[in-house]
Amino acid sequence: MSASDWTAVIGATDEVTHAYTTPPDLNTCRLYYTQIDERDASVTLMFETTALPERPPLAWAERAYNTVEIYVKFTGVRGLRVNGWQFSARDAGITLNPREGTGTRVTVEAEGSYLAFTASGSTVARFRSYLSAGTSC
Repeated sequence: MSASDWTAVIGATDEVTHAYTTPPDLNTCRLYYTQIDERDASVTLMFETTALPERPPLAWAERAYNTVEIYVKFTGVRGLRVNGWQFSARDAGITLNPREGTGTRVTVEAEGSYLAFTASGSTVARFRSYLSAGTSC
């Protein structure tokens, strides 16, 4: 699986795949936000990238932007493990391993940070652009 094939694993990626000829590799994006919701048995990861789409959504046409956010929500989370979580997690690598009949195994690793779980479902929960004063990703 190539680095941009995450869209084949995650559900509801039409907006992303329509905007990008080749979606950005999540490992080159900055992991900017992580939310673990025990009530909903979900984990949401927000990735930030300066790789701009070739065919941006029409709603973006009227505004300036230099950064794109991609929120990926994993549902039906089980087997959650977290070891340490440091600021360096923003430069984390993510691995998505589809497992037939059991969902997707997700691993997020960076120096001093580790997050792993299995999810029965996933979706792109939000895809938006904005003008950042200073990103270095």
